[in-house]
Amino acid sequence: MAPRLVNKLNEGVDLADALKKKNHEIIECAFKNLFVEGIINEKLYVYSCLFSAISWSDCKLTKIQCNDVVFNNCDLSNIHFTGSSFSRVEFNGCKLTGTNFSDASLNQVLFKECQAEYVNLSASKQRDVQYTGCNLRGAALDSCSFHHVAFHQCHLMEAEFYNTPLKGVDLTDSEIAGMRISPVLSPELRGLTVTSLQALDLARLLGLSVKD
Repeated sequence: MAPRLVNKLNEGVDLADALKKKNHEIIECAFKNLFVEGIINEKLYVYSCLFSAISWSDCKLTKIQCNDVVFNNCDLSNIHFTGSSFSRVEFNGCKLTGTNFSDASLNQVLFKECQAEYVNLSASKQRDVQYTGCNLRGAALDSCSFHHVAFHQCHLMEAEFYNTPLKGVDLTDSEIAGMRISPVLSPELRGLTVTSLQALDLARLLGLSVKD
């Protein structure tokens, strides 16, 4: 389900000031072409908001709650969202290099055409999440809980899926060279759908020598 934004969003709110307030609610606002730096806060509540071309630097926004939020062309690299909750949220064309979503809850979230090398999604709970056209090279996707998670035309080279069951996930149109899984038994792979060529790559990860 797409984020539900009201037709008229408030554009007069000072974003930096709002982010600094403890237990603060940011509701039905739009922000554009801003630079935010050095914000450390937790338990913020963000509802029905649009962020466009916002650059974030050295921020830690842990345990925040985002509902019905859209991020368009934002730079969220290395931001800490540890333990946060995202519901009906879109990240469109965003830079997420090294962004920390560990222990986060993602429900009905879309990542579209994002540069997300080395993004940290460890131990996240993901339900109805879609990654489309994203660069997830070296991403940490270990110990995740997946329910209806889809990857379409993504780069997953060297991504880590240790202890993440992949049953029902289809990676046939994504690049998975060097994908990292548990070396013994690899329970993550049960029920995963791949192409025959991708199966050869996975066989090598398991230590098998494939001979024609």
